[in-house]
Amino acid sequence: MVGKFLDKTLLVAVIGYIVYNVYTFYEMFSPSTCIDTKACVFPAYPGNEILIIEGCFSKGNGCISSHKFAIPPFNSHQGVKWTGEVEVPTTIFENGTATCNFQVRTHKNYNLFTGDIMITTHREPSPKSRNLLSPQKSSVSGTFKPTTHWLSHLEVYILKDTVAFPVNAVPHELMPYFHVFRKKSELLYLPLFLIDPQLQPTYYWLELPENPTKSLNFTIEVIPLSIGRFRLRCMLAQAAKQLKVMGIKDKDIDDIQGIFTETNLYLLLTTVVVSVFHLFFDFLAFKNDVQFWRNAENTTGISIRTIVWRCISTSIIFLYLYEEKSSLLVIVPSGISMVIEFWKLCRMTKVSFSLRGGVFVGQRSKEEQETDELDAYFVWRLMYFMVPLCVIGAVYSLLYMPHRSWRSWILQTAVNGVYAFGFLLMTPQLFINYKLKSVANLPWRALTYKAFNTFIDDFFAFIIKMPTAHRVACFRDDVVFVIYMYQRWLYPVDHTRVSEFGQLDAEKGCERNVGTSSLKKLKTA
Repeated sequence: MVGKFLDKTLLVAVIGYIVYNVYTFYEMFSPSTCIDTKACVFPAYPGNEILIIEGCFSKGNGCISSHKFAIPPFNSHQGVKWTGEVEVPTTIFENGTATCNFQVRTHKNYNLFTGDIMITTHREPSPKSRNLLSPQKSSVSGTFKPTTHWLSHLEVYILKDTVAFPVNAVPHELMPYFHVFRKKSELLYLPLFLIDPQLQPTYYWLELPENPTKSLNFTIEVIPLSIGRFRLRCMLAQAAKQLKVMGIKDKDIDDIQGIFTETNLYLLLTTVVVSVFHLFFDFLAFKNDVQFWRNAENTTGISIRTIVWRCISTSIIFLYLYEEKSSLLVIVPSGISMVIEFWKLCRMTKVSFSLRGGVFVGQRSKEEQETDELDAYFVWRLMYFMVPLCVIGAVYSLLYMPHRSWRSWILQTAVNGVYAFGFLLMTPQLFINYKLKSVANLPWRALTYKAFNTFIDDFFAFIIKMPTAHRVACFRDDVVFVIYMYQRWLYPVDHTRVSEFGQLDAEKGCERNVGTSSLKKLKTA
């Protein structure tokens, strides 16, 4: 009863959270217009303004004429993308720093924005890949000293909507970018610009070449945004600064920002809704899975080798994702899955731990041992097909594919084996179900929630940045769940009687009683 009440409470909370977020997005993208002259702050320029951008690179002691650049006039509603060769101070090649004095003005020479932007920073260089069998020695060590990186692409965001805000209700995320002045009896604000080099995507920061050059490629892109998009960018900018203080890596921050900024509004709302349901199903699957395995004293009909394979595969996948520096949104759930699979293996092998008694290993029942024999029969035949393919793939990767290190090659080879042939090692449980003509032994409630999340993962596979092999694996799991559902339809479970495998039916509250029909089926198999 407590579990059902908790599930319903969480469902109500999830629906309420979704409604709140939809309303928040509506208010953000469609704000009410302020019309009271005395209580409102109005835009100083109505829009469609012709703007000019000028800049100069310096090392802190003033600009040099040769380091200046200018962008031709452009319409503020249309934006502009300018790329050119710019001369830079030579000190940046000597581990120095440089700034860009950035100025935006109208064609009538009214200044709208002026600021100094840091266009160099010190970051760890990206490790370079090479052919491990080539005679060239690797210059990559285990640690990377920070080197000077150049901001090759600067994105400038400008609010294109002419919105009047109540004086006492200006959105808090816009306050750092507000410049208000009074003209006669009205309060006016200058066009809003969001320019922050530290919030630019990491791939815009390029490591400087080893040999000093006189000039470098530099791109400025002015992007006009609606009020909703601009406010969202400002919120993400503030959140990114807080995440950096907490030690979150720049690449992970890029992944989070990309989810909200690289999609249209409807896909963004869908992402928010789907994310909430993903967390909800994750919790339900975790709760029911743990409940099933905590109460499972007899695991007859469940493939132990499938559990062992999941332990191995989740460990390899976790290490691979960490090696590839994937998003924490992918790494953390992978690590949790790895821990749960090892706990399941301990439950199946009757291994328990205690502070007083240490490690205790129990004895598996006769029916469970016979299930293991049937499991082994099928797995060994799969191995004859899987091992040669893994070896061929590993040799091909070593001969023709570049890698950062031998450790990288080992992990790449292992994870390719996991992804490519993991489908085959997910089938022993299907084979056992087929031989026994029963699926009563499986935790169907947890499997159902996992199936929902698998289909949701297919959606995120196109949004969250991840290795291609991991993206393909999301669709691989769909096939297995479809076969599981077909077997459930083919071998229906009678919930009015005790399971032949002795498994508890949580909804009916049946008592555990290990029958003999599974033993007979295993012997005849």
